[in-house]
Amino acid sequence: MKETHSDIREVIITATTSLIRRSEGLVEKITIREIAQRAGVSVGLVNYHFGSKKELIEICVERIISQVMSAFGEDRAAEGAAPRQRGREMTAFILRVFEFLLAHPEISRISMLSDLSSPGPESNSSISYRAICRALPAGEAEEYRRVRAFLLLAGIQSAFLNLRTCPELLGFDLDDAARRECFFALMTEILGISPAAGVDT
Repeated sequence: MKETHSDIREVIITATTSLIRRSEGLVEKITIREIAQRAGVSVGLVNYHFGSKKELIEICVERIISQVMSAFGEDRAAEGAAPRQRGREMTAFILRVFEFLLAHPEISRISMLSDLSSPGPESNSSISYRAICRALPAGEAEEYRRVRAFLLLAGIQSAFLNLRTCPELLGFDLDDAARRECFFALMTEILGISPAAGVDT
């Protein structure tokens, strides 16, 4: 059976995604020739379907992060839990998201910078935003949840992109697990997602 245009694109995307995962995010080391060889197609066919390696990598990175964020979004702070417990659960959720970014810095950076230059409803940032929205405790006005999710996402992305300057700017070394937990616990407290330390409601 003859492969269609979309079949060939998917084969190339699958091959490239596999190479990205194996590269530990060092995507600059992946060549078009290597992608073509893994996909079993010619270099010309890769260029014909995607125009450039940069475009192909961005598509693959979007898919990788979209799958991860969709899985994260299944976590939701327990509806009946006390505010302090909900706050701890949300902090744990944010830490898992941030630790994914730290573990995959190159693909995370590509995704964020691509979203900033070409925002859209299906971008990874939009998918991440919706996952955070779902993870927030229910029971408040929808616009509050949306704004809180937006501010959380902006805080997570900004902290990641400014990782090296955070110790000087914020007084938090986010490479240190204990300081990272403290930072995100404080962020959820400031945004009213968890109660202030020593206050149980």
